[in-house]
Amino acid sequence: MKGGEVVGRIAAIRNERHLSHRRDGVGFFGFFDSNNDRAVAAALLSRAEEWLLSEGLAIMRGPTSFTLNDPSGVLVRGAEIRPSAQIGYTPAYYADLLESCGFYKVRDLFVYQGQVDELASNLFSFEQSFSERSFEGIEVRTIDASRIEEEAELFTQVFTKSWEQNWGSYPLVAGDLIHAYREMGPFFDPGLGGIATVHGKPAGVFLAAPDPWEIFHRMNGRLGLRGIWRILRDRKKLERIRLFLFGTLPEFRKVPIGRFLIQRLHERRHLYPSVKTFEFSWILEDNLPTRQLAEAIGARAVQTLRLYEKHLGE
Repeated sequence: MKGGEVVGRIAAIRNERHLSHRRDGVGFFGFFDSNNDRAVAAALLSRAEEWLLSEGLAIMRGPTSFTLNDPSGVLVRGAEIRPSAQIGYTPAYYADLLESCGFYKVRDLFVYQGQVDELASNLFSFEQSFSERSFEGIEVRTIDASRIEEEAELFTQVFTKSWEQNWGSYPLVAGDLIHAYREMGPFFDPGLGGIATVHGKPAGVFLAAPDPWEIFHRMNGRLGLRGIWRILRDRKKLERIRLFLFGTLPEFRKVPIGRFLIQRLHERRHLYPSVKTFEFSWILEDNLPTRQLAEAIGARAVQTLRLYEKHLGE
């Protein structure tokens, strides 16, 4: 509060699953909002630091609200592009506020976008870089929503192993995917999610969804019966599909599984005739294989979200 007016907020977060997996003493901050006033930002961040120190943690990282799977980072490039749902979008001055309070960049997260109209030709060009033999034994099946608990178990096992060497990752559990499935509600399309196998062995996973930002923006925070009607009416009329979970097991990374996963998205295009853009978000700056896949099918990095960290007690 400043002069009786709310000027900011913050949450300090202890992520037990991250700590048990990484053992790195990292705590997080999120739900960060501040006006463009260093004194306000410093007070908020200092309070979060105090709490994380009291929890025995050594590093403060963020913003993540609550986890890296939720809206994360400070937007440092691409403010002219409207965000997808569940992707961070922050004022331009946040980076300066954090840096003035002793925080430094720890990783960038990239949002890639491409045009659906160009996907078929880009996929064809991508295929030419592999021999026919490279595609032998690869199959992709959709997620079976009637067995969501079993599917979630397999999906998260493959995804976790695929990501275990990636910076900041920690194991997903079946409950995470089931929660996402329920949270997506009418926007969940099993045909936009899949599990790839190579000669019958699980090898990769992906999950995409139409981006509901356009509908939510028009609703302006109001649901009601009219909002529910609008969701059901317009869910197939959205202009963007977002790929938000993607992983390939290390032993299959020389096999062009990514091509099959993207092909599956392309095959569903007729169900979303208004879709113009596909999005990969987000991709870690040092996740070069996924960045290269995105670029090979015509996507380009259009936004950058920056994560910051600070050693506590300094």
